Amino acid sequence: MRLLPLEPHRFRQYKAELVGEHTRGVGRVLEVGCGLRHYERYCGGLEYVGLDVNLSMRPSVVASAERLPFRDCCFEVVFMLDVLEHVGDVEAALRECVRVLRRGGRLLVTTPNTTGFGFYDSFADRTHLHHFSWRGLEEILRKSGLSVERRIPLHLHIFWPIRSRLLMPLQQSICLVARR
Repeated sequence: MRLLPLEPHRFRQYKAELVGEHTRGVGRVLEVGCGLRHYERYCGGLEYVGLDVNLSMRPSVVASAERLPFRDCCFEVVFMLDVLEHVGDVEAALRECVRVLRRGGRLLVTTPNTTGFGFYDSFADRTHLHHFSWRGLEEILRKSGLSVERRIPLHLHIFWPIRSRLLMPLQQSICLVARR
């Protein structure tokens, strides 16, 4: 048994569990920035649509987050896992997410936390165009017409003494669930 259990490789599995939890029993689900569609098998919705700008990733739909090719109000859940920091126009992407979400639909977002232990993750990756804090991302979501309903601590990258809701602002990743 380890004295200080570290869990650096569970992050993808933890995000998969979040996808399962937040899509269970819903209709249509959109993953923006799906990459190789790793989270598709964890989706509990009746229909999964994976969107990415990279055709070689074999998404269901090739398109940009800033211009979603879907009719209004056609998804119950949209999720973006470590994608928003790569998007050129964050406000446009979030407006599009709101547009395609049904009333009462949920958006699940994760991104590195630049005001905590995610500082290095955020700034070391040159493909990151934007850097977010908890407060900053919550404000952007509210301005987009969403109400933040849940802050989820993602504490798998740091050691156990810091796993506290009190210290959540320092955690490596931001995870928010917002409702339209």
